[in-house]
Amino acid sequence: MNRRAHTAAAVMAAGAVALLAGCSLPDGPSGVVVARAERTPPATATRPYFLTVRTATGERKDFQVYIEDFDRCSIGEHYPQCKETHA
Repeated sequence: MNRRAHTAAAVMAAGAVALLAGCSLPDGPSGVVVARAERTPPATATRPYFLTVRTATGERKDFQVYIEDFDRCSIGEHYPQCKETHA
């Protein structure tokens, strides 16, 4: 990728982040937390956090959460109750 294309991609990514920053995250599906993940290096201040739950039907669902919900919900706990009971 040449320098101009790289710069354009960086500008587009920054714009997307700015647009998303004003939006709140939707609640994920109810289920038991089976995994937790940080998807970017810890050095960034705005890294996204994700939970994976197993729903009542046995499906695994990944969704993004705020750091507070990530910290409150451990593996084996029920979402969304874990984010509400530890508040």
